[in-house]
Amino acid sequence: MLMKTKGYVDYQRIAPEHAAIHERLQNWRRWVSGKGASWTAHPMWRHLKEKEERERGTITLAVDAIDGHLMEKAVYALPERHRFAIRWWYVYSGNPVKAARQAAVSKERLAELVKEGRSMLCNRLRLPVDGAGNLR
Repeated sequence: MLMKTKGYVDYQRIAPEHAAIHERLQNWRRWVSGKGASWTAHPMWRHLKEKEERERGTITLAVDAIDGHLMEKAVYALPERHRFAIRWWYVYSGNPVKAARQAAVSKERLAELVKEGRSMLCNRLRLPVDGAGNLR
């Protein structure tokens, strides 16, 4: 259930059942935006970049490119409004009022679209299991 007060929607709340897909969507966000890539143009400069990051105290998270690509295909297959909501929440992360206006929905419905989109992705990306719960 979304925490609401008059005009307030908690967009940051992640349901416990969506924790795993949220992590995969975070990786997808880094893959789509090109952030977190651990390579540079030439291998000679790679260690210099890592040293500068350590000195600044920034950490570059590794990106699982294969999972990012699989997630991109899964997000693309979502219904249009759900796809828009997921891309807005994870990639663009701008003003929710503006995003709701673009999607022609209320702020509350935008939050529901994100939640429903996560649920759809959970269902679509679930690995096949047999009756005993073992991976096939």
